[in-house]
Amino acid sequence: MKAIIVGCGISGATAAFILKQRGYEVEIFETRSHIAGNCYDVKEDGITVHRYGAHGFHTNLDKIWSFVNQFGEFNSWCAEVVANTKEGVIPIPFNDRSEKIVGPKTKSEIIDLLFRDYSEKMWGKSWEDLPCEITARIKKRRPGNSSCYHSDKYCGVPKHGYTELFGNMLEGIKVHLNCGENDWRRQKCDLLIYTGKIDAYFDYTYGRLGYRSLIFEWQKTKKQKIFQVNECNKDKKWLRLIDHSYFYDNSHIENTIIHKEYSCAHNPSNEPFYPENFGENPIIYKKYNEAAKSQSNVIFTGRLATYKYIDLDTAVAQTMKKLKYG
Repeated sequence: MKAIIVGCGISGATAAFILKQRGYEVEIFETRSHIAGNCYDVKEDGITVHRYGAHGFHTNLDKIWSFVNQFGEFNSWCAEVVANTKEGVIPIPFNDRSEKIVGPKTKSEIIDLLFRDYSEKMWGKSWEDLPCEITARIKKRRPGNSSCYHSDKYCGVPKHGYTELFGNMLEGIKVHLNCGENDWRRQKCDLLIYTGKIDAYFDYTYGRLGYRSLIFEWQKTKKQKIFQVNECNKDKKWLRLIDHSYFYDNSHIENTIIHKEYSCAHNPSNEPFYPENFGENPIIYKKYNEAAKSQSNVIFTGRLATYKYIDLDTAVAQTMKKLKYG
């Protein structure tokens, strides 16, 4: 039996490993020049750089953590994040340390201070127009003094990088890079795993779905005092500054690599990062989802194919569930 997988991100690689275990001949078709999708990282001046923005792996599920640790050991990295607000720089999520700096805040005041301007820059929409799928993801208040952004049971990055981890996942699997968007359509197979944009799969029959993309500005500079600084003032157009030396114990490093991140609309010249699941898009997606259900021997999985804003662990769990694994 033969399986074709479209896309070499976390969902495609998870599917590839599972299907190879089941005896499938697996081939992956990827439009980019590398494996690992948005998790792709490289070594530059001794620093591991995440080329498509920071990707920490965090989960509360033992089976998901065990699954990814088959392919490479993870460290216990903690993402420390602060927000630059109109009342000063404070830790986020808002906690007891934040309160000591700016005083007690109601949920509404926390939203106005930390999330309204940031989210409106991120999505190009007013806070009130954003669905709860997006706004509910944001941790408004957390008790205690923890300096870690994520509170999951497990959190880390692969000790030898995501690119190596993906290489281990894909051992013995044929991966075609630099493919045309439709090269996979010319292949015959018994099973197709599709992780790309669902509207592209159907040649935009019902219209184009909206996605947000990102622009990265890179700089070699002095080390930041903390891993990530969110810019929560609308007059500053970027979303965040991220110091890549913090993924590993690089405390001795004076010079580092930082990226400044901006949000923008997706177009044919950039990568789709986040589904815009609001406005008319849910109506359009419903049509594509119904069409997807009628496809024989095709599984749609991942953030773009299921049009859901999901994290890495959820993408792995989703793919495992669709393939009835574990």
